[in-house]
Amino acid sequence: MKRRDFLASLGAAALATQVPLKAGEEGPTSGRITLLHTNDTHSRIEPFGPGNGAISGLGGVARRATLVRQLRQQLGPVLLLDAGDTFQGTPYFNRYKGRLDYQLMRMVGYDAGTLGNHDFDNGVAMLVEAMESMEKLQHKNPPFGFVNCNFDMKGAPALAKRVRPYLIREFPGLKVGIAGVGVAFAGLVAPKNHEGIDWRDPYESLRPVVKRLRDVEKVDLVVVLSHLGYNLNGSAPDDLRMPGEVPGIDAIIGGHSHTFLEAPTRVAQARGETLVFQVGFGGVNLGRMDFAVSRGSVRAASGAAMPVLG
Repeated sequence: MKRRDFLASLGAAALATQVPLKAGEEGPTSGRITLLHTNDTHSRIEPFGPGNGAISGLGGVARRATLVRQLRQQLGPVLLLDAGDTFQGTPYFNRYKGRLDYQLMRMVGYDAGTLGNHDFDNGVAMLVEAMESMEKLQHKNPPFGFVNCNFDMKGAPALAKRVRPYLIREFPGLKVGIAGVGVAFAGLVAPKNHEGIDWRDPYESLRPVVKRLRDVEKVDLVVVLSHLGYNLNGSAPDDLRMPGEVPGIDAIIGGHSHTFLEAPTRVAQARGETLVFQVGFGGVNLGRMDFAVSRGSVRAASGAAMPVLG
């Protein structure tokens, strides 16, 4: 599909996925929200060139920014989120050590993200330096928030003060809680590169956070940014098992396994169902999930992967 045809179809797509509330459910605590998301972008600033098979010609930060801007103009409340592994993969990372990645995310208008294993590839100090470069960037977009609740960062205070267990984002009639979890370091990150940080079980770490979001913060929608992997078949914690282990999550935006899904997977849980989604790697797709919420419960939800075209 040509880019102009794709953009022309966004208006119809926006209407089609503005999931409705049932009659009588509109009220002061009712609302709709769209989650746009990426994962494992891996310093892919430019589109993939020829010779990359099905993803040739896809992606690129500038194109993603255009698509996000177009959607924000057409939709109501939107959150733009990322599930980690922003770093490593192209010469841009070798040259800029992640500073360019984070600065561009701020410029595109990301609201929040979590940390993947490759985000530690140059060590904690360089990760903090990249975060600082984003903080110093003078830009009209609001600050970017990092979330993770299963990394014990007491031994890395400079990082700890920049990463929260959860964030709250509020819109008229709607309050969203965003938490994050990351994969175990063993076998993925050299000990010197996560010095001062210990990994904790993500399910055990998430349970009190989700409970607080529900019972204390009184959010209407709970979103988890997960860099665990989509389906590890019981060998380690993953996204598909998470809803059964941690009830109360409405959406899991995943990463790490580079899984290409065309639409979210719906997983039953104690409060109804959780939408689990992941959109490959390299920024070739932008994920989208739409939720209609009333009185703290999701009444309807839908989603799809959107190719980032030239």
